[in-house]
This record gives sequence, structure tokens and C-alpha cells, in this order.
Amino acid sequence: MEIHISQVEQNNQFYVKIEKSKDFNEFAWQELIKTIKQFQDSPFIEEKNDLIVAEWVSFLSILGDLSDLRDLNNFEIICSKEAENKIQETISNQKKISSEEFNIKINDKDIENLKNYGFSKIKLTKFQKRDLKKLLKLSNGANFSVQGSGKTAVTLATHLILRNNKKTKVNSLLVVAPKNAFLGWEDGFDDCLDDNCKLKQEGLTELTGTYNSIKKKLNSKSKNFIINYEKLITMGNLIANFVGKNRVHFVLDESHKIKSEGAQRSQSVLSLAYRVPFIRKDILTGTPAPNKLEDINTQFQFLYPGPEYRGGRFWVRTTKNELGLPEPKIKLINVDMSKPQIALYTKVLNPLLASLKRNPSINYSNAKKIRSSIIKLIQISSNPVLVTRRQEEEGDIILGENIDFNIHRALVKEEQEGGSAKIRFACNEARRLAKEGKKTVIWSYFRWNIEYLGKYLLKDLNAEYIHGGVQMGDNDEELESRKYKIKKFKDKDSDCKVLVANYASCAEGISLHHVCHNTIYIDRSFQADQYLQSVDRICRLGNNDEKNIMILQNKIPNTLKNIDLAVNHSLQKKIDDMGRFLNDSDLTQMSLKESEGLDPIDENITDSDLQSIINEFLS
Repeated sequence: MEIHISQVEQNNQFYVKIEKSKDFNEFAWQELIKTIKQFQDSPFIEEKNDLIVAEWVSFLSILGDLSDLRDLNNFEIICSKEAENKIQETISNQKKISSEEFNIKINDKDIENLKNYGFSKIKLTKFQKRDLKKLLKLSNGANFSVQGSGKTAVTLATHLILRNNKKTKVNSLLVVAPKNAFLGWEDGFDDCLDDNCKLKQEGLTELTGTYNSIKKKLNSKSKNFIINYEKLITMGNLIANFVGKNRVHFVLDESHKIKSEGAQRSQSVLSLAYRVPFIRKDILTGTPAPNKLEDINTQFQFLYPGPEYRGGRFWVRTTKNELGLPEPKIKLINVDMSKPQIALYTKVLNPLLASLKRNPSINYSNAKKIRSSIIKLIQISSNPVLVTRRQEEEGDIILGENIDFNIHRALVKEEQEGGSAKIRFACNEARRLAKEGKKTVIWSYFRWNIEYLGKYLLKDLNAEYIHGGVQMGDNDEELESRKYKIKKFKDKDSDCKVLVANYASCAEGISLHHVCHNTIYIDRSFQADQYLQSVDRICRLGNNDEKNIMILQNKIPNTLKNIDLAVNHSLQKKIDDMGRFLNDSDLTQMSLKESEGLDPIDENITDSDLQSIINEFLS
């Protein structure tokens, strides 16, 4: 069995012609066609029972799959001289691009030339210059500098140098980022690039909408794009086709988003890294290993596909200490739980403890139940109405015993009088700060808390709120959009004194440090990246004013186990481990003072987290 590969020309364009022998396995032939079609930007130029004429980029994108298919079905591949040369050239370029050293010689003169390229509106700090030089010595690089240190600026500087380098000839920028970070990249273009800069004039096109609309954008004159991780999952083949036709600088912003190797998001990114030859790849995150050191493996696989690159040192990091930023003042505020709150907390805690004593190990059958109980404890600790309200909506009153109605009634009264102790403290503190002319960011994971505070309790401070249900919006003039709310809060002359937000919507890609220096945490994310990222919304380069962080914790009778403390102890280790891995004493010091709270999403509470909590509760 054989397939014959040759090159043909039609309408002044070269295509690949693939023909099969008469005895060729039909199943293998259909698999080959199906695989190529995934990367084909349009229908085949020609398609018959025994041959196809396809785009070269589509065929070259499946070379690895073709090899596997050949080994599986035992057929030969026979290439014409022109086709062989094309394939060998592609393989050679891929190896060159994936090599560790790119050998671009960068000196101070090159950095000074950034002005000539249109990078003139800001001046790079000495740490940014240091990082830029090191990154450009590598073919692909990682910038793990702290949030607010100017990673976007360094990346744009890197891109402009690559654009103007005769060796790289980069002509396109492609950014993958969380939706929340889109605004940060828009600001980066405005803050760094002057109006005469070609990159600025080209702009950064958002790849949003349907498959056809994104395809149209990629086939337009635009060269620079930004897309979110979720959209990339379904648009990977379109992106691959675009990369095959251009010399692309590919950037993963908040690259810790691909920390889980088996996740769809990670697989879609890695698929691109393994299949198509990016001229340059960069990853950006201040929290590369938020939960365990293994989180970094997938990110390195993206930079340098293949196990030989795992754990390699291919990153730069600027710390807060190097930037000269003052250390934020972290205050742990203990608040009293009400009697009905303690009663409800106890009703959830005691059965959990009894179950753990019977079976302290984690297995498939009990993990879900343990997670559910932990989530309830977190909710009760934050604001017990989060539990009672849900039960009420489902037609039940809490847990079904007679006393539960009394607990429920007492908690309803408590809510009518201003909510839990944490909620009341946050409101009182925000009002105190507002009287001093200061703005406050209040963090909670729970949507009910966010709307309760933003819509009603802090209406007198013209509070704005953001959670996952608030749409991004096309521009900052669109009322009730995320962009509008952020703009309103960031306006120094605005009467909006409070922003209430959750981590998923605001912890990344938003700078608030010029207008806000005070943060209150009602409840906290279980993930280290979310907490550290949220802190850095107000602790960033460009403002050295004192920053105050207030973290609310419940005081609980000594006879009970405190979920706040249990999670704290578990997460302190995460921050400390990441600090030692990155050689960042700032993080290590932070872990001694504080870690973070909980993001009560089942998949974010890992088995190791559960075991840590079990050990804490059973000690």
C-alpha cells in the first residue's frame, strides 16, 4: 500500500496532491482525509476516490498524525522531489524554532531602538530591561514576574524587536488570555505604543463570535489577535491554519490556566504547540504553580514540546522587593459568629467529623460528600443565608429537623438586620474609608453576597458589582457592562466608592492601584493564584502608597474545628512552595503571615486539599 505526495500549481498557488494506490486500506484513507480536513481552511481544491488536492499548510500540520497512521496501517509514503524538499524544510524550521537558544544578540542599543519602533510612551525599568535581554536569548520564554510589574510591556517590547529582526521576521501577534485580561491588553497598546507605531495602527482584534465570524477575521488584513482559552478549544483548527500562513508570536497570558494536563483547555493549547511552528512562544503569569509544583509542567510542555524540557529553567521573574513596592499591610480580622450561625455550622460539621473518624482516607465514594460538606461550611462561615436561601428555593427548610426551622427563622432575622458578622464588618469598614475619601474593593466568591452588597447594602456608596453574570461589553460606555463598571470605579472623581467582585471576574488583568489601596476579603479562593492575583489588583508598579488588606475570619468556639484555619494551613504551604520554587522571598514571607481562603468549586478542591483538611480536623 502506498500514498504518493506531489506538488501542483493552480492559479499561481502551490498545493499538495495526495494519491492512494488501488490496494490502499479504505479506512486509513478516510482517516487521513478526515485529519487533513480539520486543518483545511476551505474545501479541497480537488477530491476524488483516489486523490485529494489540499492546502500545503493543512498537510504539513498533520505530519505527526501521518507518521502514526503509516505505522498503524503499514503503508509507504512516496514523495516527489519538490514535496520532499517542502516537508524537510518544514521539519528543519520546526526544530530550529523549538531549539533552546535562538541566538538573538540584544544589547542596550536594541532596547533604545524600541523608540524607533513606536515603543515610546513608557520607559522600561532596569528590571524589565534585564528580563527582556534574558528572554530574547531563548527561542521561547516564560515571564513569571509578579503582577503589576509590567509583563505586558515587556512582551510588547519583545514582539517589536522580533518584528524588526531580520532573522525572525515576525509579522503577527496572537494572544490567548482570560476574557478579563482583554482590557489589560488594550490598555497595554495604549500605554506603551505611540500612534505612529505600525503595531498600534494594526490594533488587536478580538476573536469572538461564531466559527464563521472568527474565520472571516483571521482571513482579513488583520494580523494581531486575542482569544480566550474557552474559545480556543473550538477554534484550534482555524488558529492552526492561520499560524501555518504567518510568522506568529504566540503569547499565553495567565498561563497557569493550563496547569491541568488532562483539561480540555490545556489539551487545546498543547495541540497547537505540538502541531504548528510558532516563530516565538511566551507565557506570562505571576503564579505559575498555584497549588502544586507540578502545575508548571504543562506550561513548559507548551514552550518546549517533549519531556526533555520539563522542569527546565526558562523563565525570568521580577519580585515586588526588586520593584521597591511597599509590603502591603495584611490584617487578619476576627469576627464573632452569631448563635444561629454556630448552630447551623455545628449541624454540618458534626456529621462530617463522625464520617471522617470512621474513614479518614479519601476514595471515589466519599470524596464528593466531603467536598459538599466543606463547601457548606465555607458558605455558612461567609454568610449562612447562602445555605438557607438555597434550601428554601428548593422547597425545603435546611436539614429537615424541627430545630432547623428555628435556626432558619433566626438567620432570616439576622439577614434583615444587615447579614452575617463578616458582611456587616465589610459594610461598616467601607463606609469608614469612604468618609476619608478612600475607595475599597470587597472580594467574595459567592454571587449572592456580591449582589447583596453591591445592589442593596452599599447602595449609599454607589457601589458597583461584578461577577460571572455581568457581561464584558463591547465598550466602556455600555451601561451595566463590566468595562463600564470598572471605568466608573477607576474614575477618581466618581462617587462610586466600592467595587464588589468575585475572583473569576476580576482577579486577573485589571489594574486598580491608582485609585484604590484598600481591600476586604469576606471569603477567599481556595486557589493560591486567585488570591495572589486579587491582591495584586491594588499592589502594582506605578503607585507606592500604603496598601491595606483586611481578611475576615470567624471566631469559633474551641470545641469546634474552624474551616478558615484548616484551609489556611493547607494553603500556606502552597504559597511557600511556590516562593521557594521561584526563589521569591516575598512569597515565602507572605506564607508566614497569610495564605488564602476557599473557592468552593468542587473541581478546585483537590484530594490533597481534602486530606489536609481531614488531617487538620482529626488532629
